[in-house]
Amino acid sequence: MNDIQQPASLALVRPRDEGRSQGGGAGRDPGAPPAKKVADAYKENAKAKPVDDRITILGIPAEQITPATQAALASLVAEVNFLRSAARRMESGMIISKRDTLPAEGEVVPADLLPIQLARFLALAPAPDTVRVLVLAYLGTFEDVRRSSGLLAANGLLADLAQRMSRAEFAPSTEEVFDVVQGKTHAPGLFKLRVMGYAGGSSLAGIAEVPAHGLDETHISRQIRDRCLETGFNVGGIDMSVALSVAAVVISANEGALTAMARADHLLRGSNV
Repeated sequence: MNDIQQPASLALVRPRDEGRSQGGGAGRDPGAPPAKKVADAYKENAKAKPVDDRITILGIPAEQITPATQAALASLVAEVNFLRSAARRMESGMIISKRDTLPAEGEVVPADLLPIQLARFLALAPAPDTVRVLVLAYLGTFEDVRRSSGLLAANGLLADLAQRMSRAEFAPSTEEVFDVVQGKTHAPGLFKLRVMGYAGGSSLAGIAEVPAHGLDETHISRQIRDRCLETGFNVGGIDMSVALSVAAVVISANEGALTAMARADHLLRGSNV
């Protein structure tokens, strides 16, 4: 009712049309362009946005990352991290090993020394008509033993496997070799891993130098696995069998040991060998 007096502190509410604001903006045309300040704010926000909103990994779009590309990137990152840590140790004067000689036959190298010894072996000039093969083995039963019998038993199982792998003899291929001196063919010779040690976790790695003729990496990996599993394992007084996977790859020219290990690991995860 118009005769009712409204309190002086009560704000006057005015009806507004749809799309219009209260106060000074009531007379603005909703179809008109935004104010200059608003337009400038939108432009600044647009400049701050990346040109490409897609998720990338080291600059490569995620949808273009294949398993092989992912393995290659992982190996490169691992090698860079190793080189960085080695550089830090050299800068701080904490060299892990000053030994210039390679490990003795049958010696199992600790995990912190293995990359150095592998790199030292690869730095040597190979014999004529030979290639270097990297072998990577993964003990799948390690975690089962650790959960059931403890870490000490699991480490003992891994150490037993390491000794068997260091003594394992294998032929590089199934093809017979022709002996020029004797003028006849004979079975290929047997070889052992020249440098071998713990690759971290429940993995073992080693390198052998073998003749390039008729080389068969699958044959090598199967022989090493069979040699390691010829007899059962004894863990805490209980005889048991283990799950062991082995992969072998030929190391390319100028390829680092860690890169070759990453290729072998990629092959290992996609194979039942």
